[in-house]
Parts: sequence; C-alpha cells; structure tokens
Amino acid sequence: MLHYAWAFVVIATVLWAIWQPLGRRVALWALAIQLLLGIWVMATGRGVHWLHPVLWLAAALLIQLGAILARRNNGPVPTLLIALGAACAALTFHLGQASVAGGV
Repeated sequence: MLHYAWAFVVIATVLWAIWQPLGRRVALWALAIQLLLGIWVMATGRGVHWLHPVLWLAAALLIQLGAILARRNNGPVPTLLIALGAACAALTFHLGQASVAGGV
C-alpha cells in the first residue's frame, strides 16, 4: 500500500513539474522513490501489468528530457515533453489502481 499511496505524491509532483523548474526536480526524485518501492513490490511476488513499468520509464525519461532541454537552451521549457511525461505517469497510476482493484 505504500507504493500505492506514494503514487498520489508522484502524480501531484509530476503535474507541478509542468509549470515549475523545482517541480521537475522534485518529480524526478518522487519517481525514483516510486521505482524503489515498485521493485520492492515486484520482489515480494506481486504481479504487475507489463505496461506499468514501461509507462513509468517513459514518464521519467520525458520529464528528464524536458528538464535537460530547458537547461541547455536557457529558453522556455519544452512543455509538451513534460505534459507527455505527466500523461504517462497518469496512465501508470491508472494501471496501478486497476491492479489494486483486481482489474488487470
């Protein structure tokens, strides 16, 4: 349940990351903690939908890429990349909720 509860924090920080540079940094740390919790969940033998970790990875990479491009160009944040990362995080969250409910 800790992995599930932390997912709410991840979603909030990922949405915050769309508008704030600090939010991007916090979102990446939240995603890293979520990864460790997810590895622990999988190590205890609980099955996950194969798309769940794939979407998590896509969210983390898109948000990181947006942060890197914003720093490199000293210009506007590539909001589309961050928003796509947030969408991947939301889909990951949905799959996790469905797994907890027994639907996936």
